[in-house]
Amino acid sequence: MIPPKEFLRKIKPFSFLSEKELDTILAGLEVEVYPKNSIVFKEGKQLKHVYLVFSGLIGLFDGEEIVDYISRGELVGVISSIYDTTTTLMAKALEDTVCYLIDKNKFKEVFDKNPKFSSFFITFVSRRFRSFTNLVREREIFEETTFLVEVEKVVSKKPVVCEVDSTIENAVKIMEENKVGSIVVVNGDQKPLGILTDNDLRKVVLHGNKSDLISKFMSSPPISIDSKKPLFDAYTTMISHGIDHLIVTNNERVCGVITSKDILSQLEPSSSVLALYRKAVKATTVEELKNTFERMKIAVAKMAMRGLHFYDLSRMITSVHDAMVTKVIEIVNKNYNAKNFVWVHMGSSGRREQIIATDQDNAIIHEGDDLLEFARDVNNILAEIGIPKCPANYMASNKQWNVDVETWKGYFKKWFDEPIPDHIRYLSVFLDIRPIYGNKKLYRELLEFIKENVTNQAIRFLALDATIIEPPIGIFGIKHIKHIDLKKYGIYPIANGVRVLSLDNEILEITNTEERIEELSELEVISRNLSNNLHESYGFIQDLRLKHQSKAILTNGEGNNIISVRKLDKLDSLVLKESLKIVSSFQKLLKSRYAVERGI
Repeated sequence: MIPPKEFLRKIKPFSFLSEKELDTILAGLEVEVYPKNSIVFKEGKQLKHVYLVFSGLIGLFDGEEIVDYISRGELVGVISSIYDTTTTLMAKALEDTVCYLIDKNKFKEVFDKNPKFSSFFITFVSRRFRSFTNLVREREIFEETTFLVEVEKVVSKKPVVCEVDSTIENAVKIMEENKVGSIVVVNGDQKPLGILTDNDLRKVVLHGNKSDLISKFMSSPPISIDSKKPLFDAYTTMISHGIDHLIVTNNERVCGVITSKDILSQLEPSSSVLALYRKAVKATTVEELKNTFERMKIAVAKMAMRGLHFYDLSRMITSVHDAMVTKVIEIVNKNYNAKNFVWVHMGSSGRREQIIATDQDNAIIHEGDDLLEFARDVNNILAEIGIPKCPANYMASNKQWNVDVETWKGYFKKWFDEPIPDHIRYLSVFLDIRPIYGNKKLYRELLEFIKENVTNQAIRFLALDATIIEPPIGIFGIKHIKHIDLKKYGIYPIANGVRVLSLDNEILEITNTEERIEELSELEVISRNLSNNLHESYGFIQDLRLKHQSKAILTNGEGNNIISVRKLDKLDSLVLKESLKIVSSFQKLLKSRYAVERGI
């Protein structure tokens, strides 16, 4: 058997240790043999040791379900030792196993003193810890997470298709043979051209005959969804378009059809968020919307506290929020009959990154009509139902942000050509515009203009703006620092920096930070490693903020972006510190790429 010290030297985290630190780890070291099927430790136990596997294999169990394997050179019990908490899983020897048992106090002593050693566990062990706790919570939050399942996992049958020159008679025969309520009309590449459903056949009975071509009665262009999208997106797409059949695609080719019945069979009884979405869509009064919004805040806060993450929750919040804004616009517009305009969102709403305490950030692009009073009524009602007005007045009720498309073009032209601080601030806000309601052609016209008028000088100033506020990475070692603004030091630098890179690479239709990061990686603008780091850091910081605001909501307090550093548990503190290091590294990349190291 290899001497313990030599064995430890070969394992990466321990290779970071000095001789003295290795001796500390080895002090009181024990060796234990666990026969196959014996219990290493039970769930709910306070551990005295960190377990390092020398040989054999350990399985970690949540009840009867195995969730991970620990093999030679791997550790288990690190999290429980750092936290001084009880175990959340059971460990069992799956074969004859030999372990080194490291005294947890000795382990913690070295963990606290050696940054490289602790960083290793932050990077790897914390990910395992979060996945374990999610598995443990899985039963508790099953209803909330079911609709995050990818659509492709619900589609079980191959798509039933026909070509565009098929007759109604042939199409119906194929539908009957396959016992389905719809048939997708495709071209030679299996890309959807339309869909014929049972409902469409009623039109045939009234206005056609069986020899007619299917193209005469099919619904076209068809509504579709990518197979990788979550069920919740499929559900909201159906509701918003008033359809019961949704084509599922993979690389733009048909791979199935999903119905509202399929979705409801998966989701019912389901999360209160689905019910709230339906209520928002069906609401006819301001009071109904107000009640729905209040219930949504509570539902989202509870899900956040139960472990659902920002990336998933923000998608759901945005869907409900968009439905409510649309409904308010429709209610108000009964008194105005406003036409030829598009209502757009900016900021976190524009990026589809809303959380509980998001203010209004909206504007109107129109063709010359006076829509100021209309906008004021919409903004006032949104505030009445619980969506606060923007303190900086980035709202459609501000006449500066309620103008025709040509004026908007003039704004962007001036902002790009004259990148003074105010104009850079406007660009940071309005480059995240996303259409919510109305004539989206106006939005697309403005977007094309923006693409054609971006200046290198403006991009450099935007890069400077994204890097000028650096995260206080050293806060965890400075006792007099009590609080940190997560939005200012973590969220803004990443969102703003990613926006700069996206603008420079003409990625304008995509406004969501997570999706922008992925697109930048696909285009090889940033490395896959940086993409992963930014994705995880942004999500973690947003998770911290979401939980902080959720606690405030559930205790009738006021949510904000400032958290107490001293109240964070040790692991969250360390992971936050690592996340802020990634922010700092990202800022250095931007400074170098856009030559703003020393300002402009």
